[in-house]
Amino acid sequence: MAVSDNEGEWGAVGERLRVAREGRGMSVRELSRRVDVSASHVSQVERGLASFSVRALYNVVNELGISMDSLFGQAVPAGEEALPLPADELVVLTMDTSLEEAGIVLRRAKRPTISLASGPRWERLTAKPESEAEFIDVIYAPALGAEPPKDFVRHDGREYGVIVRGQLNVQVGFGTSLLREGDSIAFDSSLPHRFWNSTNDEVEAIWFVLDRHDDSSHEQFSSVASANHLHGLL
Repeated sequence: MAVSDNEGEWGAVGERLRVAREGRGMSVRELSRRVDVSASHVSQVERGLASFSVRALYNVVNELGISMDSLFGQAVPAGEEALPLPADELVVLTMDTSLEEAGIVLRRAKRPTISLASGPRWERLTAKPESEAEFIDVIYAPALGAEPPKDFVRHDGREYGVIVRGQLNVQVGFGTSLLREGDSIAFDSSLPHRFWNSTNDEVEAIWFVLDRHDDSSHEQFSSVASANHLHGLL
């Protein structure tokens, strides 16, 4: 899927993915084989010309051993390495500075953003990347009568969500529910799951994902699988 308004953000995401892939000594073709995406699409994403779906991005992050949070923000210039960020405690206990400058407070207008292919827009809610968690505001565009996404997503961790506005369809395993404003959900992210908006209104939800590194739970599920096959994999 070509990127139009999101070239800037996916240029940064693609560059970070390329640096991580090369750091692991992995070719574009090998990465594409592991995540079941064409090599040409991976190449386009790395050049900021295309974007990944939610499922594909989680697969790539797992294969490269990086945090999802690290993909937000500006790309690191070629030949340079990202500098480690100082701990919040060190900044606020040793400097007379604002909490924004300390990386503790993030203003809404400055949220790093990623818009996924045929999917939601993610806005990071932390001023700095978190190494073991993701705290994001997710916006689902209006899609009256939309069908569920083709793919289930499954990844490491446990996630928590609350609907801020609108109505969101959710499926975890065989279970389905319609979440309305104020409703919340918590589940193990290794269970196959998918979310979709089938209304004529935008949906906003706050999600918190606590990462857990377990190579045994990287398997992904396709919605074309039969119910018996899915049951056998759960």
